[in-house]
Amino acid sequence: MDSTAKKDLIIYIHGWNSSGNARKAGLLRDELANNTEYEVVSYTLKSHPREAIKQLTEIIELEKESRKVYLIGSSLGGYYAVYLAESLDLKAAMVNPAVWAYKIFENDRGENLNPNTNEKYVIDQEWIDSLEEIFVKTPDTKRYLVLLQTADETLDYRYAEKYFSGAKTIIDQGGSHSFEDLESKIPEMLKHFC
Repeated sequence: MDSTAKKDLIIYIHGWNSSGNARKAGLLRDELANNTEYEVVSYTLKSHPREAIKQLTEIIELEKESRKVYLIGSSLGGYYAVYLAESLDLKAAMVNPAVWAYKIFENDRGENLNPNTNEKYVIDQEWIDSLEEIFVKTPDTKRYLVLLQTADETLDYRYAEKYFSGAKTIIDQGGSHSFEDLESKIPEMLKHFC
C-alpha cells in the first residue's frame, strides 16, 4: 500500500447504553492496530436514534470523500448499520444484531441511564417511532456478514438468522450477547470487506 494513501475505515457502531469505548470497539482497535489497510474507529453515539443516525451519516459522508468505509454493528448498532449500509451503499458486518429494534424497546419506556456515559434520557413513543422510521424491510443480503451466537441472552439469534436469510452467516453454538472470541472472526470480516 502506498504510504501516502489513507487506510480504509472501519466504523464500529456500539449497542444500546454503550459507548465508543465498548469492549468490542477496543478489541477491534487493538487487533487491527498494526494493520496496513484498515483503521478502526468508534464514536459514542447520541442516545436518541434520530440523532445517532444523523451523527453517523455526517461522519460517513465526510470519510467517503477520501476513502472506503465499512461498518461493524453490534446489537442496536447492527440495526443502525443496516439503515446506513442501505442508504449510503456500504458493506457491513453484524455482531448479534437487533433486527426489530422498534419492537424490542417497548419494554424500556421511561427514564433511562447510560451507565457508560451517565447520560439520562427518556424512551417514549417518539423515540420508538424514530427506530421504526429507519427499519429496512428487505436488506440487500450481499452487503452483510452476520455473526451470531446461539446463547445470546438478550436477543434470540434466530430472528437475525431469518431477517438476513441469504447473507453470509456464521452461527456459533454457545457464546453470549457480548460475543465471545470476536477476534477469531476478524479475518472473515476483512475478507467480506475487500
